[in-house]
Amino acid sequence: MSNDGKGEGRGVVRWSGGKRAGSDGGGERTLTRRGLLGAGLAAGAGVAAGSRAAGASAVPPPAVPAPRAAGAPRAGDWTALARGLDGTLVRPGSRDYDAARKLFNPRFDGLRPSAVAYCARPEDVRTCLEFAKRHQVPVAVRSGGHSYAGWSSGPGIVVDVQRMAGVTLSGTTATIGAGAKLIDVYDRLTARGRTVPAGSCPTVGVSGLALGGGIGVVSRAYGLTSDSVVGARIVTADGRIRTVDATHDPDLFWALRGGGNAQFGVVTELRMRTHAAPQCTTFFLSWPWSRAAAVVREWQKWAPTAPDGIWANLHLSAPAGGRPGSVRVGGLALTTRGDLENRLDRLADAVGAPARSVSVRTRPFMDAMKVMGGVSGFTIAQSHQKGTLPGSDPQGRVARESYAARSDFYTRRIPADGIKALLDRVQRLASLTGGGAGSVALDALGGAVGRVEPAATAFVHRDALFLAQYIVSWPDRASATTVARHQAWLDGTHAAMRPWASGRAYQNYTDPKLRDWRRAYFGANAERLARVKKAYDPGRMFRHPQAF
Repeated sequence: MSNDGKGEGRGVVRWSGGKRAGSDGGGERTLTRRGLLGAGLAAGAGVAAGSRAAGASAVPPPAVPAPRAAGAPRAGDWTALARGLDGTLVRPGSRDYDAARKLFNPRFDGLRPSAVAYCARPEDVRTCLEFAKRHQVPVAVRSGGHSYAGWSSGPGIVVDVQRMAGVTLSGTTATIGAGAKLIDVYDRLTARGRTVPAGSCPTVGVSGLALGGGIGVVSRAYGLTSDSVVGARIVTADGRIRTVDATHDPDLFWALRGGGNAQFGVVTELRMRTHAAPQCTTFFLSWPWSRAAAVVREWQKWAPTAPDGIWANLHLSAPAGGRPGSVRVGGLALTTRGDLENRLDRLADAVGAPARSVSVRTRPFMDAMKVMGGVSGFTIAQSHQKGTLPGSDPQGRVARESYAARSDFYTRRIPADGIKALLDRVQRLASLTGGGAGSVALDALGGAVGRVEPAATAFVHRDALFLAQYIVSWPDRASATTVARHQAWLDGTHAAMRPWASGRAYQNYTDPKLRDWRRAYFGANAERLARVKKAYDPGRMFRHPQAF
């Protein structure tokens, strides 16, 4: 399995001020390529974990244990490992190493693993785990490289599953390689009239998304991504290749659905129940900032209680050093267009003013996923990462970006004083200098997500009304002072909302600054997850800083 949580990945709306290349001209607000939900801005928040070239912020790497000297591998050991793989082993000094070691977020460019193993099959994963155990080398797992904390890399060996990326459909059940990117899963399944509930970030690895829960634009209708997982293939710490489901290793299967990111082994394949991929309607509305309090007040009444087929997001943003200009509501509906328009009218009536701009368009499901992912008008190839990163495409147009994020689940509506505090934090972005932007995105829950018992899977946040993500970005080569100020805004925003948030956080938006991450991510399910960890990884081979 992977530490890539993003979003859904990433779970964010990033509204930019200019015209985005590839816009379909349909009147939607301009989004960055991370889209309405994204990786997932998926599948790192909190403490920065790397430094860039000259001019970059000097920040420490994540606290992953370094290799111990005893039994440390020699050059010949690495050579033998490479010969034993059907895939490829990339080591420092090779021409491919600089690209292979990088993650999606440039803030982690200081990480330099001892090796990156592109595994072609589960047996390659087993060989890598045996090598790591024998030589006491730390293991990181990567499917898309979107980990908010940078934990899909580290000082040891990166087990990369991106070459196991097949997507097949038999009846209504899909078999999906752990390294498949979300845009490819959508593309191959919608061609058959099917889909899985997932996020919108096109480049996030589907396994990282699914193993941490998977909140997406059809979750209220079809449930979380993890709710559609009916089986998995996993290489556990003992080197066994297991096929798990409700009757085979049921405790492990339970844990993988919401608590499985690099905790118990390396997932190489998922079996997923699919759902219809019908025509749907996207909608985007904006109000002037003077109406922001009213929009937040009414959106949180409207969105979590709408019919299951309607998902909505609320987005508050501003450029660093600038003033917020508007508040925007966007989303997707599987209901009839007429019903949706009536409900949007009632939302505007409750706000007390019509939206300043409105776009409502019915389109094929795949086109809607591109709109939500910020890649409307792109080909599938263009919807991949650009450059020479792992998983990139020569035609890819999705670029990297330096950012950090934190999250909160809300189980009750934010009252007037909480709304005031939230808007004040967005307005404080005007005090930042150095470029970049900040935002708060609220994603509606309820519907099918809330009808699953909290203990039925490892994902415990079934009673949440909505998920908040606070996010800030900065130029890739920003100074350490700029980065520190931007992250201070992020931490201040998270702290300011403590009186009204539930204290729970989304495990796919990994947050190294959480003091009690077990309770925040997993609540009452943490104790059972700890037992599963002890049973399947007693030696703690998978020991990133938030591993049980």
